[in-house]
Amino acid sequence: MRQPPWQAFSSLSDAKKFALKVGYPVLVRPSYVLSGAAMKVVWSEEQLKRYLDEATNVSPDYPVVITKFMLNSLEAEVDGVSDGKNVVIGAVLEHIEGAGVHSGDSMMCIPPWSLSNKVIDTILDYTKKIASAFTIKGPFNLQFLINSDQVFVIELNIRASRSMPFVSKFVRMNLIRLAAQAVLGKSLPAVPHDRWRKIHNYGIKVPQFSFMQLEGADVVLGVEMQSTGEAACFGESFYDALAKGLISVGYSLPKEGSVLITAGGSENKEKLLQTALLLKSLGYKILATEHTAEFLSDKRIGDVEIVYKISEPQRKPNIADMLYQHKIDFIINVPSTSTLEKYVGMLYDEYQIRRKAVELGIPVLITTRTCRLFCKGTRVAKAQ
Repeated sequence: MRQPPWQAFSSLSDAKKFALKVGYPVLVRPSYVLSGAAMKVVWSEEQLKRYLDEATNVSPDYPVVITKFMLNSLEAEVDGVSDGKNVVIGAVLEHIEGAGVHSGDSMMCIPPWSLSNKVIDTILDYTKKIASAFTIKGPFNLQFLINSDQVFVIELNIRASRSMPFVSKFVRMNLIRLAAQAVLGKSLPAVPHDRWRKIHNYGIKVPQFSFMQLEGADVVLGVEMQSTGEAACFGESFYDALAKGLISVGYSLPKEGSVLITAGGSENKEKLLQTALLLKSLGYKILATEHTAEFLSDKRIGDVEIVYKISEPQRKPNIADMLYQHKIDFIINVPSTSTLEKYVGMLYDEYQIRRKAVELGIPVLITTRTCRLFCKGTRVAKAQ
């Protein structure tokens, strides 16, 4: 079974050598982590040194773990129970955001909506083998990374996970009751490993955040958990369940109006192209910052109105004015690589947009995958 390359270090020089060997970016974390606290994605040797100097005592008593951070990957996980011999798999859950968002902050879907049968079968096979090899007696959660259709094991948590109640409700099987039996030494009943696959609807778990209550908090998600609650919704289709889930945690799905699109880097702009085309076909007015508007116009998206940064109040129309005047209904803001120093000025502008939108209750979408799905969910809402 594959894992992303990783190693524990107690010296800065060894950590640098490993990071150069596997290539940046890398994920750096203290040896013992709860909810991703103090974890960081590092993009350069300078950042690695600064992080280890400032945030972590690198010594034999306090080693750090460095893992290759695999870009453009998906994440999935399994909630299950074992009695040491028999394994009951509750379900395979696919994260809707790409890998790099903490599992507590990511939307999750049962059944997986984009994973191939080959990948799912590999995940099920690995799960049974790992649970048996560790002779687990009780609940467990196993997390996977999918990159180029290859499955990598991230970590095994021998405990109940925050998604286990969601899985139990979806499959109508109380996993915690089964786990209690296993802990007490009783054998588990025979449950088909594909029981969850035979349920003909979709379940979506959506996190809830308290950004509005935390002064200055940014909505950008990462490897450290920030959510303060969650909701689960079921639907007849993936987009039906997704739309219900988003609405249940406070998102509005505007059926008309204006959307502001701003993206850092050419790769992010390319990834948003299909979303922009979809929004145009649905009748939304598209607003964009200068470089994004130029890109969309070059791709013949149609009429794109240029709006100017909050940091340039003298230039009109200004994003701040339009937000306060409720002329923007939702925002697509895919940030630049947030750790590169040369983007600091641009990042502050993006942060200002996100923060003011939060304060005004305007939905903000920050990953290309979530943007695409949100817009398709909006199309479902428009059709109803």
